[in-house]
Amino acid sequence: MINERNSPKNTFSYIVFSTAAICIYIVLTWFLAKSFMGRLSLGNSDEDGLLAALRLDRGNSAYHYLLARYYQMNLISPDIGKAIGHYRESIRISPLQANVWIDLAKAYRTNGQTAESERSFERAVRLSPDNPALMWEAGTFWLINNRPDKAVAALKRYLFLAPAKQNDVYGLCWDLQLGNTYILQNLLPEKYEYRSGYLSYLISTGRAAEAHETWKTIDINKLDKDLFIKYVNFLILSGIYDEAWAIWKEVTGKIEGIENNDDTPLVWNPGFEREILNGGFDWTISEVEGANVFLDDSVRMSGDRSLGISFDGLHNPDITAARQVVRVQPSSKYSLKGYVRTDSLTTANGIFLNVLGHKCSGPNKKSEVVNGTVFWKEISVDFETPADCRAITIAIRRERSNKFDNKIEGTAWIDGITMKQQAALQTSNSARP
Repeated sequence: MINERNSPKNTFSYIVFSTAAICIYIVLTWFLAKSFMGRLSLGNSDEDGLLAALRLDRGNSAYHYLLARYYQMNLISPDIGKAIGHYRESIRISPLQANVWIDLAKAYRTNGQTAESERSFERAVRLSPDNPALMWEAGTFWLINNRPDKAVAALKRYLFLAPAKQNDVYGLCWDLQLGNTYILQNLLPEKYEYRSGYLSYLISTGRAAEAHETWKTIDINKLDKDLFIKYVNFLILSGIYDEAWAIWKEVTGKIEGIENNDDTPLVWNPGFEREILNGGFDWTISEVEGANVFLDDSVRMSGDRSLGISFDGLHNPDITAARQVVRVQPSSKYSLKGYVRTDSLTTANGIFLNVLGHKCSGPNKKSEVVNGTVFWKEISVDFETPADCRAITIAIRRERSNKFDNKIEGTAWIDGITMKQQAALQTSNSARP
């Protein structure tokens, strides 16, 4: 009986199988060795090393890309033509590499091939539309190449993908002089977060006219108080008082239900009854070491509360506890009054009212100083605005003492601050009887 295990047929099958296995092993070993040798050659990152890696593994798109980068970025002897050739070969092997299309576009641009450069960038954007870094690259590329329409499309996409980077986009657009109206109409999304972010950028860069144009596009029903105060402060600091006041009246009427009319007092929130907004035409409260500024509903001259200032007796602070910008008429007389109450307020340097010109040459006047223990004493300042003055700052102050015994202790309360315009001034050319 023939042993089937040793039959010629089985022996032949075994030889064929073994030979095939050996061939597959040799091929796999070659590919692995080729890849390994390529990476080993790549360790020498000069041109010879990159070329050696490529000879060992010519079908590796990464080697073509690295060699292209070498030719493009070489500071001593760049070769843009070779760089373009290797970028194209890398893309031929692996066409879905957005970053390679970008670098090819830049190489084309350097080589003066504008049309090819634009097509390469368009392909990159289509391949990776949700890549914020790519959208930024594309936006800058189109702007530099004087294609604002395509740049704006890429940068608008970038704004959606990276909203925290808004200022980078706005700064780039302004550096390249796109213009505020163009930015508003073509780049800026309608959403409040972008309109408010752009307004904040314009405020931070001191562009008053552009900020006004942008403000008109914002839905004030979605306005947050911080941006509102920031914008009004910006207008006040820019000396644009009438516009600031108009916006102030409109927005406070919405956020606080305040009915503003021509009879609105010159001093806003004179008795500290409303929420203090800390800016705009409301009071701005400040604190320093050794002094605590607070609202007190248990001690008041009228209404529901007053402004209190307590001192710890350990310090000698110079403090403007509260200040407010007030619109005035040039060359006019005014009288500022308020009520102060004190309890055991030490040192001769107590509480007083101060009037200063806002962005003008004057006035600079003080009321009498109140210290010790006093029950609701009226203090006042009469002053005259110069011809260049359209706003003043009123302040509740305590000045630092230069005396040896200068640590202040005790508490003061302020309430009922009012300001009235007096009769018009007579000019030197007025008619005389």
